[in-house]
Amino acid sequence: MSIQQTPVVGTWYVNLSGQLLKVWAVSYAGSRLSKVVVEYLNGTRTVVDIDQWNLLDLEINFQKIAARRHNSEEH
Repeated sequence: MSIQQTPVVGTWYVNLSGQLLKVWAVSYAGSRLSKVVVEYLNGTRTVVDIDQWNLLDLEINFQKIAARRHNSEEH
């Protein structure tokens, strides 16, 4: 059973093996979400369709979000 997350642009996610990725962009076909552009820590971007996205077993990475908020509050 996979964990399905709605892709939110700018949000960091972590997969079951601990790999971090960020949603860089999303694409719609009509009114339906169809593609997700993910960016890995090394800067590589990959386009996945929504069915592939739903199989990635991702969780939102709250630690990365908290660190980003903390850094923006310091500036």
